[in-house]
Amino acid sequence: MNWKNVDKEEDLSQGQLLEIANQNRIINKKIISYSGLCLSIMAIVIFLVQTGVDYLSYMYFREFYKSSWYTITVVAIGVAGVGLPLFALLMKRLPNSDRGEVKRISFAKFIMIFFICAAAMYISNFITVIINFIIGGIRGELIGNPVEELVVNSNMWLNILYVSILGPLVEEIIFRKILLDKVKRFGDLPAILFTGIAFGLFHMNLSQFFYATVLGVIFAYITIRTNTVLYSVILHMMVNFMGGAMPLLLLLLDGDFTGLGILVLWVLVAMTIGGVFIVINIKKVKLNKPRVPLLKVWDYILNPGSLLFLFICIGMIGLSLL
Repeated sequence: MNWKNVDKEEDLSQGQLLEIANQNRIINKKIISYSGLCLSIMAIVIFLVQTGVDYLSYMYFREFYKSSWYTITVVAIGVAGVGLPLFALLMKRLPNSDRGEVKRISFAKFIMIFFICAAAMYISNFITVIINFIIGGIRGELIGNPVEELVVNSNMWLNILYVSILGPLVEEIIFRKILLDKVKRFGDLPAILFTGIAFGLFHMNLSQFFYATVLGVIFAYITIRTNTVLYSVILHMMVNFMGGAMPLLLLLLDGDFTGLGILVLWVLVAMTIGGVFIVINIKKVKLNKPRVPLLKVWDYILNPGSLLFLFICIGMIGLSLL
């Protein structure tokens, strides 16, 4: 299929631009659908690979299966070893959007953005806790957090390595490098929301969906404004360390309540400082868009690829609640 020049703008009248947009809408919708299909294939293959490794390990490699580094290793094999290369290969069919000049961020501004990310993560996570509490009350049973279970039941140092370094790197390449490069042509807001929500859904559990979506939106915005994935990779690593690895270190390495006190203090400080930065900077958000919309709002959802990805992710979220 020829994907070329579907988003090229010429010096034309508004009427001509509208006519071109209507003519190209079908092709543009196919680009979104194909992206959703690639996400679906990646998710299915990761699940099959992890299930296969799990079965083979249980049957033939019991020592490996019972080890503290088993679960995190299987996750890494599925996502980093198979998912990322497969997704990159499938998405090569689509052309990249136009790329602007890379813009640097000062150290002070970077730290400000980090506090914004931290505050957004903790605030959205509180919303998740409330929702889980309500659902747990209806079920009569508390909803477990698969991330917490993974962290507690796996080797601490491998967890820190994956959660703080490998995981963020792989996820940023998938969503803010490959996927965002393909859909940025449709405008900043559609690209940010599409990749951010896809990132949240990709975690496939309710405990992570909301804060992962919020962080995905922020990471996508930073990537678009700077024209590089570098800052989102570093931010993602820092946020994951502070939100996942640091609590584990504090609680496991500290025998009394000092670690817990430090953790609570950090959360309060991060939410306060980050909240102030959010209020100060919210009106400075800048979103560019095409001269005419290349797709209608529902085109991003009502297509076979996106619907399949939604079905898979929502289905897995539903299963995780059973």
